[in-house]
Amino acid sequence: MGALMQPRNDRSSSGKSPEELRATLGEHLEELRQRLFRIVGALVVGMVAGWLSFELVHEIMQAHAKTGFPPDLIFKEAFRSIEEAFFFKLKMSFYIALLLTLPFSVYEIWGFISPGLKPKEKRPFRVILPISVVLFFMGATICWMVLPITLGWFAGFPVDMDVEVIQDPGSLVMLMTKMILAFGIGFQMPLIVYFLSKVGIVSAEGLLRYWRHCIFGVFLLSAIITPSGDPAGMLALAVPLTALFFASVFAAKWSNKKALKEDDPLNNLD
Repeated sequence: MGALMQPRNDRSSSGKSPEELRATLGEHLEELRQRLFRIVGALVVGMVAGWLSFELVHEIMQAHAKTGFPPDLIFKEAFRSIEEAFFFKLKMSFYIALLLTLPFSVYEIWGFISPGLKPKEKRPFRVILPISVVLFFMGATICWMVLPITLGWFAGFPVDMDVEVIQDPGSLVMLMTKMILAFGIGFQMPLIVYFLSKVGIVSAEGLLRYWRHCIFGVFLLSAIITPSGDPAGMLALAVPLTALFFASVFAAKWSNKKALKEDDPLNNLD
């Protein structure tokens, strides 16, 4: 009966009272709010920079796109309403801001999640996050290089039909912007494969065993995320992704062998 008469312990197994847990949760939410506010603030500043540099960016993208056009293509641009120019400029400013603030946004997200990770858990992220940014810009660069080929492939059809092309000014540049973003996002796939292999969700050996299925998946993913949908754009994304896929699988396999060797107690004997 003495045990039944003891006062109830309101503390959790972690040693913190509900009030302390609520305070801790509130602090995390406040930190999350502040970091999101900084990300949004950076986006606003980036949009201002994008708005001011819009004419220069638009001129560069237009000139780059037209380098792949056939010389006998008759190409004109025209807005269908007076407000389209404003919204097109606003949309392009947002995409420019996303590109400019990407490293800062990744830094803020990492700053929020890193305190809750153990040192062993932080190690993969410290490698993955910088590589993720590098891969994004690598994909964007490759896309920039193949854009004239892709657009030239499309431009060949009106020439064959002997017709003029009258297009919204926003549609061409937005297609280029979406392709650049698609390539940057698509280049994260090998990193995801490496991470899943490191945490044990998939195995490097299993991926190598079914490499034909994986390559088919890479080409299917490339066809889905490539906005233009043309063969040139799909191959430009699928070929380097396939190489990066195998590189990430072999890197994960080597890393796992190294970790097993370090964890072997026989290797830790003096």
